[in-house]
Amino acid sequence: MEIADQISSRSMGFLFESNDQFIIPSYQRRYSWESNQVNDLWKDLQKIEGDDEDHFFGTIVFMSRSSAQGATKYDIVDGQQRITTVSILLCAIRDYLDEHFPKEDVKSRIENINESLWLVDRDNKQQGFRLLLGNLDQDSYEDLIKGHPDEVENENIVNAYESFIQHLGNIGDLEAIKEVHDRILDQLIYVAITVEQHSDAYQLFEAMNNRGLSLSPIDLMKNYLLMQASKQEVEDRIENLWGDVIENIDQISGINSPGTTFFRQYFMASDQYGVNDKITTNKLYEPTFINSIEDTSDIETLMEDIRDKSTLYRKLIEQDIDMFDRSANVEVKRLLKDAKTVSITPFTLFLRAFSKTDNVERLKRMIEKSNVLMLRRQICDRSTSPHDTMFNHLAQEMFETEDPLAYMDEYLKSEDRIPSDEQFMQYFRRESFRKTDRTKYILSNIEEKHYGQGGKRVSQSRYEVHIEHILPERPGQSLRKLWLKPFNISDDDHEEYKKRIGNLTLLESDPNIRASNRTLEEKQNYYTEEATDFKMTHELQGKERWDTQSIQKRSRRLAEIAVDIWSL
Repeated sequence: MEIADQISSRSMGFLFESNDQFIIPSYQRRYSWESNQVNDLWKDLQKIEGDDEDHFFGTIVFMSRSSAQGATKYDIVDGQQRITTVSILLCAIRDYLDEHFPKEDVKSRIENINESLWLVDRDNKQQGFRLLLGNLDQDSYEDLIKGHPDEVENENIVNAYESFIQHLGNIGDLEAIKEVHDRILDQLIYVAITVEQHSDAYQLFEAMNNRGLSLSPIDLMKNYLLMQASKQEVEDRIENLWGDVIENIDQISGINSPGTTFFRQYFMASDQYGVNDKITTNKLYEPTFINSIEDTSDIETLMEDIRDKSTLYRKLIEQDIDMFDRSANVEVKRLLKDAKTVSITPFTLFLRAFSKTDNVERLKRMIEKSNVLMLRRQICDRSTSPHDTMFNHLAQEMFETEDPLAYMDEYLKSEDRIPSDEQFMQYFRRESFRKTDRTKYILSNIEEKHYGQGGKRVSQSRYEVHIEHILPERPGQSLRKLWLKPFNISDDDHEEYKKRIGNLTLLESDPNIRASNRTLEEKQNYYTEEATDFKMTHELQGKERWDTQSIQKRSRRLAEIAVDIWSL
């Protein structure tokens, strides 16, 4: 491939004013730009001064597909996030103009933008969208193009659109907004590289990476995989399998870098292609992924396994398990939610375990033991660096024994991997607990397991509860007058004790809001059996003082309870 022959410098207007259609293949990621990237694009457009200044928008790689009815179709190999964002910005400009200015002043400009977003025939009739997104995003994108932003489901598309609307509102002036539109078409410059075959694109990516272009491990893996698949003439099948994997990953919420996290945990968990070693992000592409491809004679089987495991992984992370009867499914989902709240690391073990056995009692105990380990280590401020190694070892070894749970206990209790009861108790009563789901998990577990499931919110969802600070958290004159002076609490003591476990309890939302910074006596009106279901909160009635000694005493008692609950 002579890359130089396929390179040209173009303005964004060339792309949006051509009669070409651009397709984001299914194996590409969903639209994922966040506010920082969207705002950076806006700032770059604002920095352009005069008609002679341009902004370089990077390299965009296309692969020609076919021509039909006069429209040439191109796959976007690299650059789909940028092109999609520009399309969203064009929609925002169109909609803002339509809503805020007289029709006669903006009609031609709106028509021009619509022509950029649609393919039209010689009679100026719309024939289809200029840009086609992947399966999961196309409906949202179509709603936006058709002028229905309220119906868009992809949150990143919605956020980008609303951010651009806000920026346009800050400008307000019609001529200035027209100028932004002109800059997009005329002064946003990119280098287009067009290739004829996938193999050319893969070689190009490899060359770009070797020359220092920062590509994510997922991009590198996809490129290497499809390059090897093209050599084995199974490219179409591998593209489809990769697309399935990406679709599963893109449905995962609540964890950072879900794609990288899945592949790391997949290789640490797999019984066919796994390794007995901690896999960092830096090691994911090379050597881990490259070695897995080179060591297999059947890429298709490998990708089918990755596809199947990505489906299971999504179900585990999103608590979408339906392997058992209804009651067991509910319980397993709840345990998985707790596990995700505490730490994502044990999902290496869960991925292997749910592939290996359908013994629900064994799986439940395994999740509970993992939560015990991770919570104890977190509270005791243990290093996180051994965590991947521990769960990699358990995933590879535990289910090769006659009694996996006994093996897990023996392994975790050896070499000081799990903090002792005494250590856990000491750290727990001194821990500073923030208003997080982990704190809700801890308090609601104490409520449920020690107080006997007191509280409807706990039985429905422990994460719908609200954390109440008995000694109010917020500083101010009322705090000093109603709490610090009466109970002889210094500012330093308030800062030290306000987040101790002994100062926290559970309330439903309305009582929590009303309790706020009221006096201890007034707060106790919201701690009664008539006001709240939570039994741990009922115990706070009748207290005449709430000082640091009271918090210390209750912290010690809750620490003793916690030792029993979070025990192997």
